[in-house]
Amino acid sequence: MKPNTSLLILAGLLAATAKVPASVARSISLSPIGTYASGQIGVSAAEIVAHDPATQRLFVVNALSAEIDVISIANPTAPEKFGSISLKAFGAGANSVAVREGIIAVAVEADKKTDPGSVVFFDGNLNFLSSVKVGALPDMLTFTPNGRFVLVANEGEPNSAYTIDPEGSVSIINLAGGAKKLTQSSVRTADFKKFNNVALNPAIRVFGPNATVAQDMEPEYITVSHDSKTAWVVCQENNAFAIIDINSATVKELVPLGFKDHAAVAAGASLYNFDASQLPSIGTTLAGQEIPLGGFSGLAFEGIDPATGRHKFVAHTDRGPNAEPTGILRPFLLPGFAPEVVRFEWDSNSGAITLTQRIALQSAPGVPLTGLPNTAISSSASAPYNDEVPVDLLGNTLPLDPLGGDFEGIVIDPADGSMWMCDEYRPAIYHFDAAGVLIQRYVPLGTAAAAGAAPGTFGVEALPPVIAQRRQNRGFEAIALDNGRIYAFVQSPLRNPSTLANSALNGMRNIRIVEFNPATLATRQFLYVMDNPNLGGEPNSRADKIGDAVSLGNGEFLVIERDDDKISTDPASTIEKKVYQINLSGATALNTAQSNGLIGTTGKSVDQLSGAELAANGIRPVYKQLYVDLVAAGYDQVEKVEGLAVIDPWTIAVINDNDFGVADITVAPDGSFTRNYTPEPVQLGIIDVRHNALDASDRDTKINIRPWPVKGVYMPDAIASYQVKGKTYIITANEGDAREYIVTDPVTGVETPSFVENVRIGSSSVVLDPVKFPNAAVLKNNANLGRLNITNTLGKNPATGFYEELYAFGARSFSIWDASGSLVWDSGDDLERITAAKYPLNFNTSNSNNEFDNRSDDKGPEPEGVVVGKVFGRDYAFIGLERIGGVVVYDVSNPELPIFTTYVNNRDFTKEIGSSGSGDSGVEGLLFIKPEDSPNGKPLLVTGNEVSGTTTVFEISN
Repeated sequence: MKPNTSLLILAGLLAATAKVPASVARSISLSPIGTYASGQIGVSAAEIVAHDPATQRLFVVNALSAEIDVISIANPTAPEKFGSISLKAFGAGANSVAVREGIIAVAVEADKKTDPGSVVFFDGNLNFLSSVKVGALPDMLTFTPNGRFVLVANEGEPNSAYTIDPEGSVSIINLAGGAKKLTQSSVRTADFKKFNNVALNPAIRVFGPNATVAQDMEPEYITVSHDSKTAWVVCQENNAFAIIDINSATVKELVPLGFKDHAAVAAGASLYNFDASQLPSIGTTLAGQEIPLGGFSGLAFEGIDPATGRHKFVAHTDRGPNAEPTGILRPFLLPGFAPEVVRFEWDSNSGAITLTQRIALQSAPGVPLTGLPNTAISSSASAPYNDEVPVDLLGNTLPLDPLGGDFEGIVIDPADGSMWMCDEYRPAIYHFDAAGVLIQRYVPLGTAAAAGAAPGTFGVEALPPVIAQRRQNRGFEAIALDNGRIYAFVQSPLRNPSTLANSALNGMRNIRIVEFNPATLATRQFLYVMDNPNLGGEPNSRADKIGDAVSLGNGEFLVIERDDDKISTDPASTIEKKVYQINLSGATALNTAQSNGLIGTTGKSVDQLSGAELAANGIRPVYKQLYVDLVAAGYDQVEKVEGLAVIDPWTIAVINDNDFGVADITVAPDGSFTRNYTPEPVQLGIIDVRHNALDASDRDTKINIRPWPVKGVYMPDAIASYQVKGKTYIITANEGDAREYIVTDPVTGVETPSFVENVRIGSSSVVLDPVKFPNAAVLKNNANLGRLNITNTLGKNPATGFYEELYAFGARSFSIWDASGSLVWDSGDDLERITAAKYPLNFNTSNSNNEFDNRSDDKGPEPEGVVVGKVFGRDYAFIGLERIGGVVVYDVSNPELPIFTTYVNNRDFTKEIGSSGSGDSGVEGLLFIKPEDSPNGKPLLVTGNEVSGTTTVFEISN
């Protein structure tokens, strides 16, 4: 498959790096300086890694050989094998290794994995010291910081038939007498038996067939407190922490980790007002009153200036300052005003906004356009094709401008720097060159004939004629460019049929989106359904308007829905200003009959239909999902949000139309005006949006990271802990894991599931609740959620058989928790966005192939390993990604606000896995080596890569 990536995703890595404030975080880099290759591919030949600083040797679990490979890194640029430790005499092979002060501890599973395993000790010369029995399937083990104990997580997995299910436990081995003198009495066991008859928090997953709590708990990974008194143990499949008191060898508490809402959004707005004293005058009225620049009705982001670091934006004015109409008469304060394009820069450090360019729009070189209306063909404001009658402040009728525009929305064509805009009059689509000179204007079919004018008077007639039935001054409000096509959004529902009164239009919800191909003049139309809640009468205005839109690529857009309310004149509970993410995929392109006529037996136009009526007539609107509530984020002090731009995957910008500060004026007979309110500033909002989105399909041929109505089960694999100001914090790599046990007949080879919890949402066995999921058919499509693997143990109502919630494996993130197990911070969808930006052609590939989007249906990049190290005085988390590979690094010095630092992947996607030069694949274990313990005096990171069978040393630099 070839991906069709979006600019939003491609911008991600650079944008994420740009978000690191130099005063807060210190940028570091990882460079691979040496690799040891076992030559064993795809057989788990390099997993967990430990280090002995005294000998500068690495100890690497080689599961295939049932050995510990011993690798010298005395020269870290040329690791070489020193020897090996065979574990065959002690069981089936090693699962984990740890080293402290010359003592090597190895966790070894029994030949029969449900039998008790062993921990075997060796000295620095690889000589056997002792061995003790522990629980079934010992996995990760670690020394306590004081060196007194070794703790091992005994996973206790059942056999393939699920007929033998040993208890999970944590063994605590006392080293007080030395590793050579260990006896079985040195081992104590922290088990879960006391929870067998206790009502656990329902978020703790206990679901094995006929299993007790003690049997169902499967300890996976351990981290120990700085004072060596407390251990936190991940029970991965159970989605829980066990908190253990080491001295008493007891499980004090089981803590559920809960679930991640992949549809949730956290957002915050930073507000920056244009300095009114720096906004130039755009003209003087008949009565000598100056009007300042404002009225911005569109916004686009043009990148970050590499020299200054300032963010560059382009906006434009609408038709110019005007007063409220009297009937069909509209007073223009500056009739000769030429709408203009305005470029400005925002300094993210100081917050200052600087105007950098103003371009007057022109119908031809040197001939200014105006914002005056085009036609006056009827005395009725509601007539199709008709505009209001323009007058000056003395009531004199003004001349019409056939090409005049009330401009809304702007997009810069990356091909040539030309500008596309739309307007509310006709509605119309304008194309200007980079100097602001009109290239072409496109209007609805029938415009000239309706006005009794010559063909071409108002532009090329190419747009659907029905959109001329726009509500007065609510034509096109937003414009976007995607894959060479223009998408123009009508501001409010059409007056269709044309006899509808404004009172009827107020309650309608269906918005037309017009797709326009400039090369062929072909058009298509789609429906977008607004929320438009009725929150009561005045002063609460209806949220019945589109504010702006921006393309994310691949038929995805962000769209503003808005009302005219603001703080402090209105309560926050009645203000509606929201940004939605929409997707054209699966939406119905209206045919001519659907666009123009009455639908079925409803007696209504498509613009009037309810959601149920649309569905009954086979008309599917675009899929929409809340992206961010601007009011909740804090952008709530302005009335008309009419500009929207995407800065990076985490950040959007919005701007308001302040109507040039003359939105509510009283005009005197002499042409002077009085303001009846305090004018709004022009306000730029920078909205930080943290999403829990995910790419859920491996069959949509694109990067499609978006919110979905799915819960993620955290299910961490590796965990680590560190201290900040005396408090312990725990970091988890939220990989996810499904229980899948299958019995294979030794004679026939036939496989029979004994217990399998994973199922695809598109499966016939997954019936979505029609109330909870009214768009079930859309969700079950393979390009949406149909391919996503979920657990069949959660979310299903046993009474109805319907799935009321959907729970996917893992959270595709890493998280920070406090010592009690409360969530402090989660990386949201960062890991998928970062990897997509770095490797768009290999997004969500697996560790065994280079196929694009291969793992989107099943845990994505799969964060598996995590270690924390102090580098240059700050705490950094290193997170290993099992599937696409590589290590993501965050500065976690502030646990409540980690900052992405870098992502490095020592893998060559152009080469076949395991071939010469293909690099690392399948990161499993990570090891941080402090500078004082390092062979070259520099901090190092070591990764064990199970698929490529390689062990790689990275040098950490400033």
